[in-house]
Amino acid sequence: MFEPFIWMFKAEDFRQRYLQLLVSIIVFLSVSVILYLLGKNIFEDFYFSKISLLLSVLLPLVLIFLIQGYFWELTANVISRDMDIVASNIYSGKVKQIFIVKIPEFKPFVFIWRGFASFIASILMFIPFVLLVISTQYTSIFFEPYENIDLYHKLYALSYNIIYFLFFALVPAFLWNYAKQNSVVAVWDLRKAIYIFETYPFKYIWNTFVFIVFYIFNYVILYGIQKYLFHFEALKVIDFNIVNISAFAFILIAYLIYLYSLHVYAYLLGTITPISEG
Repeated sequence: MFEPFIWMFKAEDFRQRYLQLLVSIIVFLSVSVILYLLGKNIFEDFYFSKISLLLSVLLPLVLIFLIQGYFWELTANVISRDMDIVASNIYSGKVKQIFIVKIPEFKPFVFIWRGFASFIASILMFIPFVLLVISTQYTSIFFEPYENIDLYHKLYALSYNIIYFLFFALVPAFLWNYAKQNSVVAVWDLRKAIYIFETYPFKYIWNTFVFIVFYIFNYVILYGIQKYLFHFEALKVIDFNIVNISAFAFILIAYLIYLYSLHVYAYLLGTITPISEG
């Protein structure tokens, strides 16, 4: 039950990879801040200033792609995991199956490219949903010739609400497809998504439930930390040094939690199917 939250501490190279990602975050954000300050206050040349400001915006975006790319590579490794059998005593007959997940090698350019591809895949995944939402705006045109227009409106509303539910229910399977196949169009593999949902419903629903609960828990924790660090009501005059320190502390804590959470999310998503599917 607790395996999704502790598995990474038993994985080889986890601490090294965690540190590398954390250092990457610090470097990217630090350089971005420096470029912003240079473009805003130092560079007098118009082009140098604008290029510096542009890079200060692009670097955090590249950082997002890098982190997301690592997540998808990690999820792919979880899907293709191995299994080992551990027995504390050969005479007791009690054995325990454990998953062996390989932490991805640190390849920043691979991560950035895959993170960018995941952004495209997310857009493609939601295109059918967006088209469905847009289609609801034209129901009066479709049903105008009919006398029982209210009945047709209700039937149509029921049908697209069912489709809404099915779409969101299949989102984990679509994401599993992308992680496994490493193709942006894998999110349109409806047949495979339905197969996963139908074949492994209990594990699918349970992992999705834990995923959502853990996400909400993360949000509550970060919200509480933010409220604590930015509690300035008692100060008559706001000290901007304190504000900056609080902001830096919050960003650091948020990323520390985020990097850990990625491994939980990857495990929950990657294990909605058994090893045989990997």
